[in-house]
Amino acid sequence: MPGAELMAFRSSPEPVLDTVRRAVKQTLFNVGYYHRRLSQLAFPGVAILCYHGIRGAGEPAPPFNDLHVDEETFSRHCRFIADECHPISLDDLRASREGRRSLPARPVIVTFDDGYRSVLERALPSLERHGIPAAVFVCSEPVLTGRHFWFDTLWRRSGEQAVTHAMSMPYAEWRALRDAIATRAAETDAHRPMTPTELRRLAASPLVEIGGHTMRHPVLRFAPIDEQREEISGCRTALQEAIGKPIRSFAYPFGRVAEHYQPETPRVIEAAGFDLAFTTNPSFVPGEVDPFQIPRFVMLGSVDDAELAHRLVHSWHATGTTI
Repeated sequence: MPGAELMAFRSSPEPVLDTVRRAVKQTLFNVGYYHRRLSQLAFPGVAILCYHGIRGAGEPAPPFNDLHVDEETFSRHCRFIADECHPISLDDLRASREGRRSLPARPVIVTFDDGYRSVLERALPSLERHGIPAAVFVCSEPVLTGRHFWFDTLWRRSGEQAVTHAMSMPYAEWRALRDAIATRAAETDAHRPMTPTELRRLAASPLVEIGGHTMRHPVLRFAPIDEQREEISGCRTALQEAIGKPIRSFAYPFGRVAEHYQPETPRVIEAAGFDLAFTTNPSFVPGEVDPFQIPRFVMLGSVDDAELAHRLVHSWHATGTTI
């Protein structure tokens, strides 16, 4: 989820003020304030976290580095979620929506977008260590053809502004650009999509649900309905064939309501056979929500465990703010 969407989630307070705030939050975390507050707190709905990739120690910074959380930070996130919240799966969410199961007081769902190899190699061990379910929304064509995501390739060639510009192109122009810059991912690349074999390994985990994320990661707002159907249905079909399991859930590329897809898109997703779809609008999931426009909180590399705790206790209860 690069480009303009990433900019929407970046905050830019004054550096000194930001440093002071971080120090205060870390102190509150160290003395157990957030832990005590959470023990007395019931969330107003499910907190769904949207990750992308996980950075290994010492690896060079990937394109859109902010969207790739450090491996140790992610491990700390998992420990905090397991100890202080109630991690649940998409099936638990489905059961709650259907009245078959009550949600715990502090439900959290972990999700990943795109389909980076680092989810298998660096995220799954922490998820398994702490018993945390996860949904991984996969962009089918890069994974199944062994090519880099178009936005990573364009960033490497021309920078972030070029990606932002490409996100505003009509679909046909964007497809032509994407095809022109398509780059095969080497097996040794640290920052690449999963291979089909790796996808099947990830899908074999009892903790993981694989979902759809379109075939090519377009901005659906600029795609005609027929192309949207191809992107959405084609992704579901390809992933089901690849892993031999039903694909029931979907995440919008980029994901902002009204900005990155059309009013008709949720119904296209429903008609394709999905039962849940997720945005990147920041909010707890309310009791009454369109199952094809479920909000999530995007997780950036700057969010350490103290910041995550602060947001779960305070910031996100104020309409998704981060201060």
